[in-house]
Amino acid sequence: MPSRRPPYLFLCLLCWLCTGFGPPVLTESDNPRQPWTIHQIRALRQLPMPHLTAASALLVDMPTGEVLYAQDEHKRWAPASLTKIVTALVALQRGRQDQPMLVRGSDLQPSTAAGLRGGEELNMRQLLFALLIPSDNAASMTIARELAGDVETFVGWMNELVTTWGLENTHFANPHGLDDENGYTTAWDMAIIARQAMQDPVFADIVGRHEAVVAGRHLESTNKLLNTYPGTIGVKTGTTGQAGENLITMVDRPEGRAMTVVLGSEDRFSDTRLLMDYYYSNYAELRIDLPESLQNRYLDESGTWREFGLREPVTLLIHPWQRGTASFYRRITNIAADPDPDEPIGVLEISLNGRYLTEVPLYVR
Repeated sequence: MPSRRPPYLFLCLLCWLCTGFGPPVLTESDNPRQPWTIHQIRALRQLPMPHLTAASALLVDMPTGEVLYAQDEHKRWAPASLTKIVTALVALQRGRQDQPMLVRGSDLQPSTAAGLRGGEELNMRQLLFALLIPSDNAASMTIARELAGDVETFVGWMNELVTTWGLENTHFANPHGLDDENGYTTAWDMAIIARQAMQDPVFADIVGRHEAVVAGRHLESTNKLLNTYPGTIGVKTGTTGQAGENLITMVDRPEGRAMTVVLGSEDRFSDTRLLMDYYYSNYAELRIDLPESLQNRYLDESGTWREFGLREPVTLLIHPWQRGTASFYRRITNIAADPDPDEPIGVLEISLNGRYLTEVPLYVR
C-alpha cells in the first residue's frame, strides 16, 4: 500500500515558501502621500448644531434662502426695537432724506438715546441715523408724527407694508417697539423684513456703521458685532423687559453670506456668534457664471458660431471641502440657425466630487 505521508522533499519546499512571509502591508510606493487641502482640513473641524439661550432663532443662507437652523421660528414674540427697521423703511418710502423735521418735547417720552432736544430741527436722514444706530425712541416719534401727521396713522402704514409681504404673524403698535400686547412678530417674519430692508442702500449704509457723528453728536451702535465679528454688515438690536434680547445680524464674507435672527435671548451676541460660526464652519457658497470665452460657444446648424451663457449667476450652498471638487459639462440640445433668446439651447450640468448635483439652463447671449 502506498504511503499517505508527503515526501520529505515536498515538506522542505513547503517550509521554505512559508519562511519570511507575513501579513500584507502597504509600502511607501503602495500608499503615496497626498497633501491635504485647506477645505479637507476645515471639514474635519465642522461644528455641531449650536445650543442657544434664545427662545426663537433662525439661520438663513442669503443667496439661496435656505434655512439652515430653525428654533420656534413661527412663535410670536415681542419685537422691541426691531420695530424700527419697519419705521425706517416706511420713512424712506414716504419721506425725503433732506426733509426738515421738528423735534417736540412730547417726542422725548419715554427716552432719547441720541440726546435729542425739544424744539430742535433735524432732517430726516439725521433722525434715521439716531433711530438705527443708538436706537433712539424719540427719533421714531418725530419721524412718525412729521410724516403722517399723527403716530397712529404712521403705525397703520407700517402694518400695511408688512401685510403686502404676506406676513400674518407681525403687527406693530407703535414706531419704537416698546412693549405692547398688540405688538408682536416672529423670527421668520423678521428675517423677511430684514432681507427686504437690506436691499435699500440708505438703510443698509446706516445699519452697517458702528458709529457716526450727526448734528454734533457722537452716536454708537447698539450692535456690538459690527466691529468685533468679521464681515458683519448689520442689522438691528432690540431689548425690552418682555422681549428680552433680540438681534438680527447679517454677515458677508467671500465664503458666504448669512443672516441670523435671535429673539428672547439671554445673550444675543453669543447666540449669534454660535450660529454664524456654525454656518462658516459647515457651509460655503459656490458661485457659478459663464464668462464670454471661446469655450462658451457652439456651432449652429447654419455653421454660425454662437455664444451662450447663464441668464444670471447661480449660487449653490455646499460644504467647504467640496469647493475644489466642482466640475461642469455644457450640453447643447438646440442648434437651430435662429434660436429664440428666451428659450434654453442646452444645460450646464454641475457635479460635485464626480457626482451629478443639478443642471441650469443655457441661453444664447
